[in-house]
Amino acid sequence: MRDIYKIGNAQTAGSCYFQSNYFSVGNRNRNCVFAVLADGSIDHINGRRCAVLAVEACVQKFYSRPEEGVTGFFDYIAEYILKEIRRFIYIGKVPALSLSLLFIKDKELFYYTVGNNRLFIYDGRNYKILEERSGQAGFGRRMTAGMFSNGAWEALKEKEVISYLEKKQHPFDKAQQMLKGIMEKNSKETGNATIILVEGAL
Repeated sequence: MRDIYKIGNAQTAGSCYFQSNYFSVGNRNRNCVFAVLADGSIDHINGRRCAVLAVEACVQKFYSRPEEGVTGFFDYIAEYILKEIRRFIYIGKVPALSLSLLFIKDKELFYYTVGNNRLFIYDGRNYKILEERSGQAGFGRRMTAGMFSNGAWEALKEKEVISYLEKKQHPFDKAQQMLKGIMEKNSKETGNATIILVEGAL
């Protein structure tokens, strides 16, 4: 039986000493997919700790929740993570966390994002940045949803992103090529860059 969603990702620490991006992509069953991306946003060990704490909390809470109430869950988990950061990250620099979540099921995409990450959807013709903090959109066959950390977002122009997405390849290959394009620019200012792509296969 074919998968409903194809998933790809790519990641680099860039010019940073610490990798402060952390992510997870998974599903309860083949009918849905859940993705979370956290960016600790400073080149410091607390940035990495914060990102790991946030992603693991999101995954644990998401898979223990009922199926209903996605939007309410997003608001709840964001507040919960802020409390956990204040509880555990109390020595040295405190990161300004960027957190993004995607949940896709039954041709509906739900999203939440705060901070410097960027989310987008692409239907083969139109490329749209999801600028609101939270919301939902239709998501069908051959559409792509993407998550960029700040390092990837700042390095890639819209036309470049679309050119990669238009290629007839698996999302993993597209994400890897995007990352290669970022690295070839050889920008000393490009920090942690993470790319996550989810494509509707059926």
